[in-house]
Amino acid sequence: MEQSLAARLLDRIVGAPRLVKQAVELVSDACALTFVACAIPWLYGLPLHALLVHPDQQIFLALYVPIGLVILWYLDFYKMMIRRLDRSFVQRTILAFFGLSLLAAAIFLDRTSPIKALALGVICGGMSIGLIALSRIFARALFDLADPRAAGAVPILIYGAGQAGTALAETLKDDPSYRAVALIDDDPSLRNLRIGGLTVHPVRELDDLRLRHGANQVAIAIPSLGRARRRAIMEQLIDEGFEVLSVPAFADLMAGRLEVSDLRKINVAELLGRDVVDLAESRVHRWFEGRTVLITGAGGTIGAEVARQIARLGVARLILFDAAEPALYEIHQELKDLATGIELVPVLGSVTDPVRLDMVFSERRIDAVFHAAAYKHVPLVEANALAGIRNNVLGTEILAEAAGRARVNRFILISTDKAVRPTNVMGATKRLAELSVGAAQERHKGTIFSLVRFGNVLGSSGSVIPRFEQQIMRGGPVTVTHPEITRYFMTIPEAAQLVITAGLQANGGEVFVLDMGEPIKILDLARRMIRLSGATVKDSTNPDGEIEIHFSGLRPGEKLFEELLIGEDTVETPHPKIFVAHESQMQGAEMATLIGDLTRAVENRALADALRLIEATLPDYTPSEEISDVAEGPRSPRDASAFGPPRIVPGGRD
Repeated sequence: MEQSLAARLLDRIVGAPRLVKQAVELVSDACALTFVACAIPWLYGLPLHALLVHPDQQIFLALYVPIGLVILWYLDFYKMMIRRLDRSFVQRTILAFFGLSLLAAAIFLDRTSPIKALALGVICGGMSIGLIALSRIFARALFDLADPRAAGAVPILIYGAGQAGTALAETLKDDPSYRAVALIDDDPSLRNLRIGGLTVHPVRELDDLRLRHGANQVAIAIPSLGRARRRAIMEQLIDEGFEVLSVPAFADLMAGRLEVSDLRKINVAELLGRDVVDLAESRVHRWFEGRTVLITGAGGTIGAEVARQIARLGVARLILFDAAEPALYEIHQELKDLATGIELVPVLGSVTDPVRLDMVFSERRIDAVFHAAAYKHVPLVEANALAGIRNNVLGTEILAEAAGRARVNRFILISTDKAVRPTNVMGATKRLAELSVGAAQERHKGTIFSLVRFGNVLGSSGSVIPRFEQQIMRGGPVTVTHPEITRYFMTIPEAAQLVITAGLQANGGEVFVLDMGEPIKILDLARRMIRLSGATVKDSTNPDGEIEIHFSGLRPGEKLFEELLIGEDTVETPHPKIFVAHESQMQGAEMATLIGDLTRAVENRALADALRLIEATLPDYTPSEEISDVAEGPRSPRDASAFGPPRIVPGGRD
């Protein structure tokens, strides 16, 4: 009952009008100044029974108390929030001490020597400001102790005892969601210091602090950390079972613009990602100004991000080409809201439709093509091999031919690491698409053809990241194909940025490979994602965990390890993350023959013939026994009229 009464009283005080709060503080300070004014005469021998009737005492009271309150008002003591006693409170307290000391010394000066008057003034000012400051500190402690909101606050550790860490701790004092309990810093000079009411602890005491305060969340507030060091700290905290929170920009922290809602759990992209350069601030944007760019697969993960970034580079027209209506609609609407002054042209169509492509190229003068359209999901393409060959190989050939005939300035194929020594149909078709683009450079000298090859992007459709997230949300299990499987990962913005940059470095026929960093073990990724979600891994070492990891076995055509290079010969470029690989290419005549044979195999739905052609062209590729296609078998005349042969002129010239 008493606690409930205290809580109600506190709510009434906190919710009172500002003028009422100022009046309470004013009365409290007046009492403190009066007490000091009565106590000071003891120091020069005035008896207790004569304190209130002695003329000197009456004069001192009449001058010291009201003028002292004016000094405090002038120093904004009654504008400060008691719950936010920060550095400015200390500064004002020091100024008030000097002001009250000089006031008391001036009053005593007519009645005693200057030295004694100054000494009494310092004592009087010190006692006064001590009582005034103590009253506010006591009130703040009472608020913190009795505040009913504190019971529901989440205890949090702040990693970093510098300016950013203390600024974050101050910000959290005003919000009931979090309660900072300690600062973490490995600087020996800060160890065991009290900063902003919090003690600084070394990293090795993290587990003790978790047990002592029940704190399982850590906010990293060290803006000077390099990305590698920051990643190492996050990985250490995650591996130890902590939830790591992302802190906004340092400037926002110091300016007081941080809202507690800005604190959020880090995601796997932040954990694995690397720095991304703003293309709008680099020289890249100069090439795109006033140009027309066509992006195939514009509704896909990479195509959409390429479109977003190019839309910011001053292009005159952006042609968004995709066969999927919902995806095309979504990216078109997004860019309409974000990109002003750009003509956006959404085109529904397939890269396997030469008539549609010729219309697009003839209607507008296109300067660059970014070819991101492809069937890329390994199991689906393995089960629909002919569709994969038609789209990825023949579609690339048709598009490259159309671009070459239209004398497009640049053509950039977006490829994949699965094209290197492929073990599945998807990878094999992408390798043939690479060879097709290389052969197109031989036929069309007026166009600069190149390709950019990289690994997985975080968060793309069909990648392990969204699948793991869904499995974790369902409570598991999380399925990993093999305990030793590894993959390269890159964030979507970085991949798009490097694709655009590499495409502008091309002189014709280059195979660009991107620096993907170190490969990531998928099992480690799954474990970290489970911990990032706040859950624990259930395994033999932790049978009481919440989410299990199951091994489902490698899928048909799936590799344990991906590669980016066919050979070992690479050359550096001006960009530190982009390299040129020297790889053998097919001659134009060989490619023309292959495309013609593949076209007939696809049109006749002769899957076995198509696979034999691919196997003969790519010696490292061996088709798996799981390959199939629902359309396999000879077509009827009725079916033939529905398809219509693609118009491909592999050996044609301008």
